[in-house]
Amino acid sequence: MKNKVLLFWLIVATALVFRLYLSDKGWHVDLWSNAAWGEWIYTNGPVNFYKNSVWIYSWPTQPPLINTIYALDKKAYIELLGRLAGLNFQLGKIQVYWLSDFVHWFGYGKINLEIPFQTGYLVTIKLLPILADLVIAGILYFWSKKKIWWPIIYLASPFSWYLSAGWGQYDGVGFCLALLGFLSVFSPFGIIGPALLTLAVLIKPTSLILLPFFLYVFLRKKGNVLGLLIPIIIFMVTTQPYTRDNVFKFARHDLTRIIFQKTEPRLTVNSFNFWRIWIGNGTYPDKYPALSLFIFGIFNLAGIINFEIKQKNIQALWESLFTVSMGAFLFMTGMLERYAFAGIVTGLFMVTNRPKLIKYWLGMSLIFWMNLYYHWWWPEWMIPVRYILTWNSDVVTRLLSVIQIILFAKLLPGNFRILPFPLIQKQKKPV
Repeated sequence: MKNKVLLFWLIVATALVFRLYLSDKGWHVDLWSNAAWGEWIYTNGPVNFYKNSVWIYSWPTQPPLINTIYALDKKAYIELLGRLAGLNFQLGKIQVYWLSDFVHWFGYGKINLEIPFQTGYLVTIKLLPILADLVIAGILYFWSKKKIWWPIIYLASPFSWYLSAGWGQYDGVGFCLALLGFLSVFSPFGIIGPALLTLAVLIKPTSLILLPFFLYVFLRKKGNVLGLLIPIIIFMVTTQPYTRDNVFKFARHDLTRIIFQKTEPRLTVNSFNFWRIWIGNGTYPDKYPALSLFIFGIFNLAGIINFEIKQKNIQALWESLFTVSMGAFLFMTGMLERYAFAGIVTGLFMVTNRPKLIKYWLGMSLIFWMNLYYHWWWPEWMIPVRYILTWNSDVVTRLLSVIQIILFAKLLPGNFRILPFPLIQKQKKPV
């Protein structure tokens, strides 16, 4: 038992070192915007943040909490730099060259003359997503009864380190909080579940996809209704510093527009899903938003039915979450490539009890990685893959979208297998 625990921590440490190594190897343009928002709040305070109209990169498009985190990243960077520089000064006579080099790289290094942010600050922004990867792996380890292969599969999967250590996106952070929120409902600490899901939404609004099903599970498991009041307090505390108006008025008139109406609704936004099969990489407007809501309702209903049939246990939770989140990504309109993260990861939790299906999950995760790569085109040595993906009007990405839907159907719980698969799993013949 001790050897297995030590092996797990060795794997976590290896994954951490690998991600830290990657953290300064790739820079997505989104990171410039995030860094600019955090630096502005750190320098000027949050109250006029959304009113500022001068930005080098994109205007703010995220909720207050995530912008506060970017500002805290800036503060952590400066604090860490000060401590490291002080230590380097005290050890000056000993001449610890590697520490001096690190301080120079962390505090004064820049990617190029056009990017105004220090390398250390940009790397600091990536630390929380990297930590979220490790937490998700830890939950997976304990859920799978300490079978070491499952966290290895997650930590080694390209999409996980690509999104956190490479891209620096916080999708993993939001999902990690949502995951803990769902699990808390099955524990004596269920009252904190709504708070955790609220934090997930305020960090990544895409977690709203999980909200209706969470409310159902919370009430079905007879969660303390007082827990539903905590999200209101969290929202007020995290949002009030950004406005002098009534916080709910600010949310209704300003935040809704900033977060949800930043671009014209489109059928798909670079996602390998159902809509890409028909329109490729075209930018067709979404003229039927009600259809998307109907599809969302169908998958939520399917998740609820599965949860009821499977006696409302945690394995049923994984199956239902996979159905809701991955189904929404594949068939709803307006989906970005990153929105598949929750479906992919809950799918991995689901197959820990159905290991024969891992081959389908591996296929889905690799296609998800290709979808992320299609948006960013990093690293450069994968240029031949780019030529393949963009060949002949994106016919390959359309094919990958078809395959992704088929793999989704293969992984669906037996009660909801879809074309051309049986609706109910075949029962073994009695001996």
